[in-house]
Amino acid sequence: MSRRRTGGPELNPRQIRVLYCISREYISSGKPVSSKQVLEHSNLKFSSATVRNDMRKLEFLGYIYQPHTSSGRVLTDKGFRFYLDSVKTITEDLQESNVAIAIRRTSFVGDIEHLLQGMTRILARAVSGFVVIEKPKLDKLVVNSVSISRITKGYLNVSIVTDLGVSLNTTVFVGPAEFDIDNFQRYVNLAVVGKTIGEIRNGIKNVELRYDEWHDKRLQDIISFLQSIFDKENEEKYYRYGLEFIIANEHLDSSDVSGLVRSVENPKNLEMLLSSFGDVDENMVFIGDEVGRDELKNFALFVSPYSRKNEKIGNIFVISPKLTYYEKINAYLSFSINRLSEVFSNR
Repeated sequence: MSRRRTGGPELNPRQIRVLYCISREYISSGKPVSSKQVLEHSNLKFSSATVRNDMRKLEFLGYIYQPHTSSGRVLTDKGFRFYLDSVKTITEDLQESNVAIAIRRTSFVGDIEHLLQGMTRILARAVSGFVVIEKPKLDKLVVNSVSISRITKGYLNVSIVTDLGVSLNTTVFVGPAEFDIDNFQRYVNLAVVGKTIGEIRNGIKNVELRYDEWHDKRLQDIISFLQSIFDKENEEKYYRYGLEFIIANEHLDSSDVSGLVRSVENPKNLEMLLSSFGDVDENMVFIGDEVGRDELKNFALFVSPYSRKNEKIGNIFVISPKLTYYEKINAYLSFSINRLSEVFSNR
């Protein structure tokens, strides 16, 4: 699957201005743009004949095309790419916006789960798109403590707190055997506190306890217990929100919406879609065919990593109709990434 960005012969300054005006007008209205509209809605001082000639060349080069028999033109994926690459961000205007204030407020939430959930919703509303925030990668998190409590006979509740404040909660069946939970909890903490989850998973069969007070049966109990908690993949890796904005978009039809729903509603399908973009280390945008799925050809996918002290720990994805204000999404996404990275780096 190729995601090579489209390019083309260099345009002259006038053609660049004409293409930019077409892009802005088309993204604003969602309707084919004529040479008359280009002149009416811009400060270009060219003749209508000159603009028409430029539009013909832009069509020949693959930036725009003429749908049906309309006299207007619409953007191709290559045209959307031009627009994305040419616009400036609105970061300065964003700084004191209501969205920015809301995003900043989320960073004061001590519970990382609620922080990520809140930011997912705020960002989705801001960009009117579908937002997915990947949870910090578990293998890189350091275990701070493990709390164990009895739920009912044979079942224990286990709560694991990591250095980022991310909590893992699970229920473990230990059978009818009775034992001292306080002592069991103490030995489990001795085995895992200070280690990353990745280290625990990799060395689960060779856990080295600091004290040799228990006989082999208790040692085996601890190893089996740790395996039941750590030796498995986290079932839900993402927070997601915003399908309602996609459904309400007037420029998408039912097949576009159903195609996106099929791709993101099922956790396995979502994982397949997002993992297909590989290990992203910088802000990237995939437009139309670059997304690599026919059912998503009318969408754009934005992805940006967030980090802790320069170490990547997760990604934020924004899926939007490709008919959108790219500079707005880029600005909100960058602002969110910076806030998340700041929060995690200070922990």
